[in-house]
Formats: sequence, C-alpha cells, structure tokens
Amino acid sequence: MLLSAAPWRATGYLAGYLVAGTVFFAVATAAVLVGAVFSQLTVTVALTIGSVWVVRCCAQVERGRAVLVDAPIPYAYQEVTEPGLAGHLKARCTDPAFYRDCCYLILLHPFLLLLDALTLAVWLPLLTGVSLPLWFWAVESRQADGTFADGVRLGRSDGTGAGIWIDTWPAALVASAVFLVLAMYASYAVVAAARLHLTVAHCLLRPPPDPLAEAKQVLAAPGPLSLTRSRPAAGPTAHGGHRS
Repeated sequence: MLLSAAPWRATGYLAGYLVAGTVFFAVATAAVLVGAVFSQLTVTVALTIGSVWVVRCCAQVERGRAVLVDAPIPYAYQEVTEPGLAGHLKARCTDPAFYRDCCYLILLHPFLLLLDALTLAVWLPLLTGVSLPLWFWAVESRQADGTFADGVRLGRSDGTGAGIWIDTWPAALVASAVFLVLAMYASYAVVAAARLHLTVAHCLLRPPPDPLAEAKQVLAAPGPLSLTRSRPAAGPTAHGGHRS
C-alpha cells in the first residue's frame, strides 16, 4: 500500500478538504444566511437565486475533487420549467439536491474536518519520522539544562521527561525504520479515512437512485418480437398461374 499511489492521493484529498472544505463552509453558510434573510423581499429575488448558485458551485468543486481518490461524483439538478425569476427561484429552492449540498457543505463539515484532521495528525508525523536521516543533523534541540545540542528529541521539546535523542546517523536510521513500519500500517488508515469521506460525499452529492430505473431499462430494451425477422407475405410464384 505504501508504494502505491492510493495513500498519497488520499493524503491530497484529506489535506485539500482542510482548506477547501473550510472555505466552502464559510462561503456556503454566508450564502444561505443572506438568501434566507433577503428571500422575504421581492426586489432581492435575484440575490436569493445567486446565493443558491454559490452553494451549487461549492458543491461542484467538491464533486470534482473526488477525482483524487475515485471518479468525479455525478450530479443532477432540477430543471427550470417556469419562466421568470419566480420560476427560477421555485426550481432552485425546492430542489432536494440544493438541501443535500447544504447538508454536506455546512452541517457535516465539523465531523468531516475532525476525521481528516485526526487522520493527518497521525499520518504526517510518521512520514516526517521516516525522513529523519535527511534533516536531523540540521536541527538544534533544547536539553534539560537549558542548553542546545544538535539533533532531534523524540519526546518533550523542553528536554524534560521521557524521550529519545536522535543525534547520530545510526540512531536516525533505526528511528526511520521504526517510523517506516508504522507508516505501512497507517497508510491503510489514511486510505480508509479518504474512502469514508468519499462515501459520505457520494451519499449527499450524487443524484439519489431511481427506484424505477430497472423497470425503465426493461421497457426501453427491445422486446422479444423485435428478434423475429419479418417474412414477405405468400403470393403467386414467378411462374405462377393456374391452368384452366
């Protein structure tokens, strides 16, 4: 798993949500609040429609970000069937897809953010530990007596309490090997967290399954009569004719 692209793509997906998800949460929340406040005024119908479009755009970016782990999430919004701003407002504000977008972007943001942050809080330090031989010699750490020494302390940064000093190449290589083994197991957790996040996104951002899809497919498929070839009607032969 560690040598495949899956954990690195999952890392990009989770890390991207920490930034993009937070921005979309703020933007979508502001858009919903503005649309709810001004929806009572007829002159601001266009502003309310614009707020719905802002939420939709944020959800569209989240659907596209799914390509980091899997395929982009499909979507389907309710079409406008009535003319004028009132028709647009009715179609946008009564569309169930809009409320699912709000649920993902706003209501579930704290839980998804906590999931991604905790996963990265375990995963990224392990990757940093794997790279210890590359940079441990360039760091100065504080000792218990207040002085500084070259190397990295695995433990409390002030030099007190239990900890391990990484100040030689053999120590750095051993620590890197230990972190590498832990990272091998943690890579499965990173991929699982990204899959869980993506499953939540699919449940809310993709169109709900059509309960009549199977019946529609059967009706659209050619029937058994179409498999029979039409034969020409029986008629007189080329040499035909009855003799009297």
